[in-house]
Amino acid sequence: MTLASNKDWLVDHRDIYIKNIVKDFFKSFDFFKKLDSNFSKKGLSYEGMDKWVGTQEAKGMLWHLKDMSHLMWKDAEPQKNPDTFLFDWMIGTLFHEAMKLKENLYVLMHYRPVYQTLQLPQNKNTSEDTCPMFFQEINDEVYNSIKRIRCLYEKALDKLYAITANEKDNALLIRFILDQKDENPNGWERKNGIGSILRNIFPNNMDEAYCIAGESYLEGSWYTEAKNAFEQALKINPNCREAKSALRILEKRLNEIALLLEKEYTLQLKNGHKRDIK
Repeated sequence: MTLASNKDWLVDHRDIYIKNIVKDFFKSFDFFKKLDSNFSKKGLSYEGMDKWVGTQEAKGMLWHLKDMSHLMWKDAEPQKNPDTFLFDWMIGTLFHEAMKLKENLYVLMHYRPVYQTLQLPQNKNTSEDTCPMFFQEINDEVYNSIKRIRCLYEKALDKLYAITANEKDNALLIRFILDQKDENPNGWERKNGIGSILRNIFPNNMDEAYCIAGESYLEGSWYTEAKNAFEQALKINPNCREAKSALRILEKRLNEIALLLEKEYTLQLKNGHKRDIK
């Protein structure tokens, strides 16, 4: 694929890439919050690092996010597109910081216990300990990394708000985020949860978000989902003209489909009756 055709392909698939970047950002951010909370409650642990960061054989959620961001915005110019440039830089920096955290945790979890055992009086030889502060320095670096990662996620979220602020026409993104409200209502409502992206796009008219999702479902013949979306819009704004109009169109279309199926069924019955007579 040539450079020009690659750019065209990205333009054509932009909506789904933006949706996936938002999805993986919050997925990896939420996972980090759990890791961070576990560190605070139970102490440092390597558990979960491969799933979050990944390995050469199996990339983790943060690795996938870094790759998608770089694919979309590696050529972003800082003067013309500062938000996308900074978001890509922050995600890349966050990934490398997380990789260092993973390596340092591995050292602490796998080598420090053995080292401490060897330093017991009965195991000591006559040689002098040449690096008494080595593991303590790594331990300190781990906590500094956690602070930097937490800060990078928060700053990257601010840039993601700016990037997605004009995504009103991205029905895939809107549908995905609305679906998360049912799957994870508590997380959706959080100040920095995934619902905050949609609240930033539609600060005063969330009914519009449901109408856009409903229209998208209607175009794809997902009639039940479309009906639910329009009804949700009316719950938010009982005077929403778009939702009322769309529900009338939907009802008409469903009646037409029902009539067509009834005719088809009647025709099949007649044909079956004729074959029985013969």
